[in-house]
Formats: sequence, C-alpha cells, structure tokens
Amino acid sequence: MTLSATTARRLAAARDITAVLIFCALVFLGGRALVNSPHLQKERLTKKEAGSDITEFFAKVEKTHPAPFAGLTAQQYAVLKSSALAQAVARLDELGRLQVPHLAYILYRSAAQFEDASTRVLWQPRRKWKDPELKFPPFRVEYIYGRFTVGSTLDPSMAGAELLEVNGLPLIEFIKPALGLIAGETAAHRRYVFCRDQDFWWDFSGLLAARPLALVKYRTPAGLLRSKEVELVTAGGFRRFAGAPYQPKTMTYSQKKLAWLHVGPLPWSRSARKTYGRFFGELREQGIEDLVLDLRDSSSGDPRMADYLLSSLPGSFGRITILIGPGTAGAGAVLASRLKELKAGDILGEETGGAPDHFGAPEEFKLGNSGIRYTVAAEHYALPGGSKARVSPDLRLTEALLRPHKGDLKAFVLDRLARDRKASKQQ
Repeated sequence: MTLSATTARRLAAARDITAVLIFCALVFLGGRALVNSPHLQKERLTKKEAGSDITEFFAKVEKTHPAPFAGLTAQQYAVLKSSALAQAVARLDELGRLQVPHLAYILYRSAAQFEDASTRVLWQPRRKWKDPELKFPPFRVEYIYGRFTVGSTLDPSMAGAELLEVNGLPLIEFIKPALGLIAGETAAHRRYVFCRDQDFWWDFSGLLAARPLALVKYRTPAGLLRSKEVELVTAGGFRRFAGAPYQPKTMTYSQKKLAWLHVGPLPWSRSARKTYGRFFGELREQGIEDLVLDLRDSSSGDPRMADYLLSSLPGSFGRITILIGPGTAGAGAVLASRLKELKAGDILGEETGGAPDHFGAPEEFKLGNSGIRYTVAAEHYALPGGSKARVSPDLRLTEALLRPHKGDLKAFVLDRLARDRKASKQQ
C-alpha cells in the first residue's frame, strides 16, 4: 500500500509527538522516583524543621480525624503535642540537628497514643543487614493464645517454648518500649503486630542493640522451666533462619468437599471483588460443602467489602467455620461480628484484637521537611448503640484443646468438621 506524501508527513509527525510525550513521561516518573528515593531524603533536620513537621503532623490529625482530638481529651492532646516538641528538642545533637529516625520515633510514639490502627506512621529505616551493632534474638517470637512463644529458632530445644523473661525482665516489660510505638486498638492487637513485623520492631526499638548475649527464661512444652544465655544474631542471620512471616494461601480439599479461605486486608476495589467472586464461583462448581473463613490476619480494609463477602455466603455452603484472633480488627472485626449476629457458623479462636466500631479509611500524607509518610483515619465506622465490644469466639481455642493434635490448628479444625459431618449423616 502506497501512502501519499501528506499522509506520510502526518504519520511521521504523530510518531515524533508520541516519542516526545513518552520521553517526558519517563523523565517525570524517573525524577519523581529519584526525589522520593530514601537515599536523597534528609538525614538531619534543624530544630525549626523538626518543630514544623511535628506541628504539621498534629494539624493533619486535627483536620482529618473524625473524632475531636483523635479520641483524646483536649488536655491529653495538648500534653501529647507539647511532649513531642519537647522530645525533639531533647534529642538535638551538638550542632542543633535532629536525626530523621529520632523524629520518626517521636511520631510513632505520638500516633500510638490515639489507640487507632489507621492513624500511624509508615516510615521505615533502610535495613542494614550486615551491621554488627544491630542485633536480633536467635528465634522468632509468636503470640498465640495470650502467650509469647518461640517459633522458628536456631536452637531446636527451645522450639514451642513459652517465653517468660529476657535479661531478668518479664518479656512483656522488656518489649514495652516497642509496644508503645505500635498503633492499635488494644494491647492484644499491638502484641500481634509486634510479632508480625518483629524484624522492624527489634531494629527500630533498639532493645537488643550492641548486646552480644541475652539471658532468656522460658517454659518448655513439657512444662519445665529453663534459663539460657543465648547469642544474639545479626539482621542478616535473623532473616536467614526466620525468613519472612508465613503468608497463608487459600486451600481447597476437593475430596473432603472443603475449602479454607485466608482473608487478609479487605480493600473495597473492583479487583478484590472479582477475585472473591471468582473464588466462590469455583467452589460452587466443585461442589464444596464446608468453608473455613480464616480472619486471624484480617486487620484492615473497608466494611463495604465485609458486606460484599457476607452477601456471597448465605446458602452457598453447608457448614461455615470462622477463625478469629488478636489480628482480627477493622473490617475483619466487622465481618466477624456480622457473621456472629447471623449465626452463620461456628466461631473459633480468641477474642478479636479490634472492635467492629472503629476508625478507618486512612488518608496518607507526607511531612514537608523529613519526608516521613503517615496515615490518619478519616472515617468512623459506628455500630448502632456505639458498642466498643470486641467479638468473642463460640469456642475459645487453648493449648489443652489442641494437644491431641500436637498443637496443629488445621488438623483440629479438619478433624472437627469430619466428626460433625459424620454425626449429621447418622441422624
């Protein structure tokens, strides 16, 4: 096909314009990424800059948060703000500068006082995996059934043990400085978050900094008390044996006609609705009769998504088992509460870490001088009557209850469902 000279010129012009637009877009996106790079962020602030960022943080909270003074009294709020400014002054170095991590620490502590999981600081340091001064325990801490236990560890003899003390202090007292930095509705939820993100909290809190050893007192699964001096590990060593926290996946047991759905954050988005809609459609096609809804890691999202999931469940499955715990909060707590009201199934686990009546819909901001990012709750999801009660399970799980299954929750739930199915057939 032969093009006329005019058409050829127009096509060439369109091509050149498109190339220029693509180039400009790449320059813009690359420049923005470079500017936002942590390597170009300020490392120290003047007293004036630090004070300005703290004032800006509290101003955004006042403007955005749906509750006056973010749920505090006017006096408590004023004291919190003045305390943050005083801490910034106290941490100035000999040149009158404040390190950005120190400002982040102050803001983390301030945000935690609101007891609102949606109003929190997002800043994290660049991880120095080979820093010899940065120390971690030689085990991963887990929080389950109201106790701190040893998860993955370099010492097999400590596996599954209950942690009692570190360096002569009850464990809860030892990690108290870190818990005081965590934004959460309840103490149980903050403990859950500490364990979920402990690689960050051990680093940021500096609880084990520059220590070669730690004295640990623990109780073995057999009930024996033990004390041991353990050698702390570097960040790289901790990452190698502890790895990333376990990320659960959805599992389908076709032969047992059962599906296990791990529900994480519940964003109100088209893609999330499509994903869940497709999943439930596949379960119906496979003839799945029993569904386990695992809400133990569902601590954020939009209550509208909880309503969407709720609308997909009634009449779709014979038996529904709901698992809840300290990590169930926000939209996850809303879903658990409504399932309990409808008596849609048996609720197993521990009391939720948050109440259905909560603050959510966080809006993200960035401080002008330090570049620290943070979120502030913008909505109050209130329930009729304004109840702040958390959701309690129908069956509270304990170590004694799971002992016949060697502590394996999955085995316990599957066995329980199998027995229920057998009993229903005999009726």
